[in-house]
Amino acid sequence: MVKQDLILTGLAMAEAALNITLETEEILIQNLGLVEQNHPQTWKNKLILGDCLEVLQKLPSASIDLIITSPPYADSRKKTYGGISPDEYTDWFLARALELKRVLKPEGSFILNIKEKVVDGQRHPYVLNLILGMQQQGWLWTEEYIWHKKNSYPGKWSNRFRDSWERCLHFNKQKKFKMYQESVMVPMGDWAKSRLKNLSETDKRRDNSKVESGFGKNISNWVERKMAYPTNVLHLATECGNKNHSAAFPKTIPSWFIKLFTDVDDVVLDPFAGSGTSCVAAKELGRNYVGIEIKREYCELAELNIKTAVSHTQILNNSNQNYEELNVAGANSEIYHDYLIKYVLTPFYDKRFEKLSKLKLKDVLKRKNPYLFKAKNIERAQDFVDSIITAFLSSQEETIFGNLLEGFAIHISETLYGGFKSKLNSIDLEFKRDENYYIVGIKSGTNWGNSDQISKMKDNFKKARQFLIKQGVTNNIIAVNGCMYGKDSNPLKKDVDADKTYFKYVGQEFWEFISENPNLYQEMIVPIGEEAKKKDELFKSTLDAKVNEMTFEFMQYFTNKGRIDWIKLVDYVSKKGDVKLEPVSQQLTLELEGRDSDLEEPLDLADALDFEE
Repeated sequence: MVKQDLILTGLAMAEAALNITLETEEILIQNLGLVEQNHPQTWKNKLILGDCLEVLQKLPSASIDLIITSPPYADSRKKTYGGISPDEYTDWFLARALELKRVLKPEGSFILNIKEKVVDGQRHPYVLNLILGMQQQGWLWTEEYIWHKKNSYPGKWSNRFRDSWERCLHFNKQKKFKMYQESVMVPMGDWAKSRLKNLSETDKRRDNSKVESGFGKNISNWVERKMAYPTNVLHLATECGNKNHSAAFPKTIPSWFIKLFTDVDDVVLDPFAGSGTSCVAAKELGRNYVGIEIKREYCELAELNIKTAVSHTQILNNSNQNYEELNVAGANSEIYHDYLIKYVLTPFYDKRFEKLSKLKLKDVLKRKNPYLFKAKNIERAQDFVDSIITAFLSSQEETIFGNLLEGFAIHISETLYGGFKSKLNSIDLEFKRDENYYIVGIKSGTNWGNSDQISKMKDNFKKARQFLIKQGVTNNIIAVNGCMYGKDSNPLKKDVDADKTYFKYVGQEFWEFISENPNLYQEMIVPIGEEAKKKDELFKSTLDAKVNEMTFEFMQYFTNKGRIDWIKLVDYVSKKGDVKLEPVSQQLTLELEGRDSDLEEPLDLADALDFEE
């Protein structure tokens, strides 16, 4: 099973559900003598005041899964950290790097956020010297990630431009180390829509590099995929909440690396903790932390930040006052949130706008039952037009939204278990989990088909089982009919033919089956609601304009003296042969009888609506 990060829908919801309060346990250690190597409770989930060179010597060897830090840069923060000259920086840091190497587990990683300083108009090589020095200590320089500060202000100097990036150097003790790449996957992006639409013959096979590098690609492998692995360039803003620290970095940086290189309950160390950003990120992601900071005022700030942070693993007090761990399983909630907005809500409204813009009165009239609207006693032209437009759009929206939400379910399975969209009849999704191989047909609601359609689905389940067994699938194959909303108290649907037996998971049960998160069916409402509020105002305005436009056209062709001409309307919809429509030739007028008025001529319709007694 792919490693899953614990998710939390929002602080307010969590506080209400879990009655969260500030931690009362002391986390700040001000006396180094209290730290003992053989007693993890004295250093794990603690913030330790002191020079990291001294504090690190108190930690046991091979006790840390990830080190992530941003030390003071050379000659920087002199008022707070004193500043270390570029010429002395390499030796100063290498002494600490040896201790960091000792406490790091063999399969662990070290991420160092650092940047060269400009001295006398040129970059000082102390970072390059530091890398070479660490390699001599036995470190492996595995990778270099770039933090692109996407919101940097523009600027220039006489011989260079604004710095808009920093290094995040990745070091290891051995070539084999822990790495969970699926946890940081990102949406494919808009390029896939056009690039993968029409594949050439070259795209459908492995195309080796023309420069004979040995590399190649098969573009067709990316068809139907919603998520991709990121590059080593992180496009992150510089904002953060720690305004009281002179050099705080955004929490998104440590969070990204913590998800990539650690699992739940691993230990994350920041030897230059500052205001505690890395420790906060570790705690929120369900990891243990160790922070070391030399400045007392920053230690106190970090202590407050850590105590007010909410862990994604909370303790739930049930009605019997017994405590049990609440593990909310699933992939990263931010990616789910982004996916719902980008690949469900946005295309849903795009489709609504597209259909609205292409709507023609005469086309809609032919698809709607005029007797129904007459039976509802609709006699105002605008009410009639509004009703047929609403009915026409809503009849298609269920299918459109259902298909998009189906893609979200497939995306979850793909992210968590390597699932994929199936090409088998009646099967939308295939994935393996534990010892089972699941084939899933996804529908919107519970009442999606008649007995013949259900029988056909069961036949296709049987054929799919037989096909997969021939293809070498040895796992237990389980067929599932998943419905995205509704209820069904009897999920097991038995058949005398065992190959046609299947499970019907509906509503909460379906989303929990897909994600192993019992709360996902509720959590989805949040991004859907947020985005709908943004888009619906413009849609309603566009809809009003379309109703007005089509009402004007309707009155030209299907009214007689200001009233709906139902005979003409029924003839247009149902009469044999072609029905020729001619617009009303004269301006509609209203004679105002029995009223005192200075007006001597009849008013046109617009004037009549503006008339005041």
